[in-house]
Amino acid sequence: MSLVAALLLLLSVAVVTVIVLFFVAPERLPDISFADIEQALPTVAMPIALATPEDLPTLVAAIELPSETPTATEPPLDATWTPVPVQASATPLPFSTLKPSLTPSPLPIFPTKTATPTYTPTSTNTPTATPPGPTATPTSTRSAYPFTKTDNSPFYLQNHANNAGCGWLGIAGEVLDLERNPVLVGSYRVHVWGSGIDERVIVGGAPDYGPSGWEQFVFDSPVMRDYNVQLESPNGTAVSQIYRVQTRTSCDENLLQLNFVQNH
Repeated sequence: MSLVAALLLLLSVAVVTVIVLFFVAPERLPDISFADIEQALPTVAMPIALATPEDLPTLVAAIELPSETPTATEPPLDATWTPVPVQASATPLPFSTLKPSLTPSPLPIFPTKTATPTYTPTSTNTPTATPPGPTATPTSTRSAYPFTKTDNSPFYLQNHANNAGCGWLGIAGEVLDLERNPVLVGSYRVHVWGSGIDERVIVGGAPDYGPSGWEQFVFDSPVMRDYNVQLESPNGTAVSQIYRVQTRTSCDENLLQLNFVQNH
């Protein structure tokens, strides 16, 4: 068997060589026929004893190699799903809690010490010498003019000096001297002006208001208007200040009365 194997190896080498020369250098190949090949091969005489089957070597059984694919001897098991264990979630750590700040306790407020007041002697009242005799009565301030209006002037009345009734509106009065007596007729005159009129009337010309009475008609119905009134001497010299008066709209007050009195 070793010899046969060696011959097969030589034959394989020769065939490979011939193939290589056939492709690389075909001109070097010898012209050999099949007859020459048979003559060239050596003849090996086989002994007769080898022809009997008993004398042949026992071939070792070829090792049976396992196939790449394993043969299943048992039915495959069904795959079962095994759940993956759920990992426990991490427990969040609690935030650090700030410690409460210490609140300072209020300091006690002690009452301030009040200074003891020192004693101040009170001065005694000095007696005022009282002059002998009656106590003088204070007089009112003297006016720059000799005549002023009376304290109750002006005042409002219903028309009584004529028969016009409510269809009349006027200003009237009287003039008194230092003794509160009526002055002489014609010794003075009254100037009335404003709201469309400018008139002068003689004192004593309207006796319905007294011996020294005077009167000035201003409108034919009660209306609210402003007027100026002043007492003058017969030659036009002012003997009182100017008094500004206002009439009213009522029939019960359609007469405005203003009286003058001498003060010095």
